[in-house]
Amino acid sequence: MTEDKNILDSGTLAKWSIDIFDSLNEGLLIADKTGIVQYVNKQYLGIIGKKAEDILFQKLAEVRPGAILPTVIKTGQGMNGVYRTDGKVEYIVDMSPIRVSGEIIGGVSIIRDITEVKKLADELGRAQNRLKDLQGTVKGILSAKYTFGDLIYSSSEFRSCVALAERAALSDANILLQGESGTGKELIAQGVHNASFRKHRPFVAINCAAVPANLLESELFGHTEGSFTGSKKGGKPGLLHLADGGTLFLDEIGDMGNDLQAKLLRMLQEKTISRVGGLEEKKIDIRIICATHQDLELMVEKKNFRQDLYYRINVFPIFLPPLRVRKEDILLLAKYFADSYRTVQKGPVKISAEVEKIFLAYDWPGNIRELKNTIEFSCNMNTGREILPEHLPSRILTHADIGLQYINGGTLAERVKKFERQNILQLLRIHDDTTGGKKKVASILGISIASLYRRLQDISRN
Repeated sequence: MTEDKNILDSGTLAKWSIDIFDSLNEGLLIADKTGIVQYVNKQYLGIIGKKAEDILFQKLAEVRPGAILPTVIKTGQGMNGVYRTDGKVEYIVDMSPIRVSGEIIGGVSIIRDITEVKKLADELGRAQNRLKDLQGTVKGILSAKYTFGDLIYSSSEFRSCVALAERAALSDANILLQGESGTGKELIAQGVHNASFRKHRPFVAINCAAVPANLLESELFGHTEGSFTGSKKGGKPGLLHLADGGTLFLDEIGDMGNDLQAKLLRMLQEKTISRVGGLEEKKIDIRIICATHQDLELMVEKKNFRQDLYYRINVFPIFLPPLRVRKEDILLLAKYFADSYRTVQKGPVKISAEVEKIFLAYDWPGNIRELKNTIEFSCNMNTGREILPEHLPSRILTHADIGLQYINGGTLAERVKKFERQNILQLLRIHDDTTGGKKKVASILGISIASLYRRLQDISRN
C-alpha cells in the first residue's frame, strides 16, 4: 500500500506542536488536572521573567502564588481578559480547561504582555492632555478678550466713538481705526469682533510696525518649504489662514510696504490667498480691521500708501479721540488703574487731590497707555496707600510747569520750595536713601552733599 505523504506521524506532529507553540507571540502554559505545569513556551518565560526549571513539573499554585488556572481546571469555567502584574510587567491572561472526551485533563493559560501597550496608552493620554492644553492656549491666543462693556469712559467724545463701533459691528464692512498711539484702538477692534457674528471664530492681531518688512509677508500669508532661506521645514500657515472665518486686526497698517499692500489688496478683492513660494490658492472669509496713528490720506497724497487699498480698508472709518480731549475720562481711568494695583502694604490705593489736579493739567501724549504706566510706576514708588505728587514720574512734574500749576495758593517761593521737596524725595526713592544714593541725588541736582543734607533737614522739620 502506498504511503500518503500528507499524513504526519505522531512524533512529527508532536515536534511540530512544540515548534508552533514556541513561535507564538503570546506566552503559553499548560498544566495537568492536578495543577502541575507540563509545558511553558519561551514567550511565557520571557514575560514573567522566569527560567524553565523554576516552573516546569511543579505545582502552579506554589511557583505562581495567586495563580487562577488551578481554579479554572477545578471548576471547568474559563476566564478571559484577566489583568495581572508581575513586578513592573503587566499582562492579560486568557484561561481555559482542556477537555478530552468530555473529561477535564488540565488547563491552558495564554498571556499577552501589555507593558509597552500600557506605556503607549499612557503616553497617548498625556499627549492628548497636552494637545487639549495647546488647543486651549491657541484658542486663548486667537480670541478677543475685551468687549464694549469692558471700556471705561463717561465723556461724550468717546461715547460717540463706541456707538459708531457698535453699529460697525453689526455689518461685515472693513473698518479703519485712526487715532494717536495709546488711545485704545485694539480694544475697540476686540469689542467689534465680540459684538459681531464672527465672535466665536478667531481674532488674530499683528502689529505691522513690529515685524521686519521682509518677514511680514510670510507671517501674514504663510510660506512653503524652501521658499526662502530660513523657511520652516514643511512650510507654515500664515495669520490669514488662522483668521479664516474670523477677524484679522492689522495694527499700524501705515507701516506696511507697497509690495505687500498690493498683495493685501488682491486678497481683499479676490477673497483668496496663496503662501509665499506656493501656487495653490485658498478661499478665505475674513473681516479686516486696520488701525493707524498716521494720516493715511496724507500718505496717499504723497504716494506712500496705495489709494485703492485705502478705499478698501476705509469702508467704515472710526476716529478715536486723544485722552487730553476726554477730560471726564482721565480721573475715571486713573482710579480704575489704581484699583488694579496694590502697594507693598497690600492696601487700596488712593489718588490725592493734588495728583488729580496734575493729571487734569497734563496733556497725556501717550494717552491711556501712558496713564496706565504712570499709575503702575506711582504704585511701585509708593510705600503708603495714597499716590502723592512725589510718587509721579519726573517727566509729568516738569512738563509745562505742572509742578507749579497744581499748587493752590501760596507765594511763588512757597510753591518752588514744595516742588523742590517733591523732586528730592522722588529721586531718593529711585536711588535709595543711603549715603551712596544721596551722593547720586546731589550729583543729579547739581548741589553738594552738604546742601542736600540741609534741604533734607528742612523737609523733616516741615
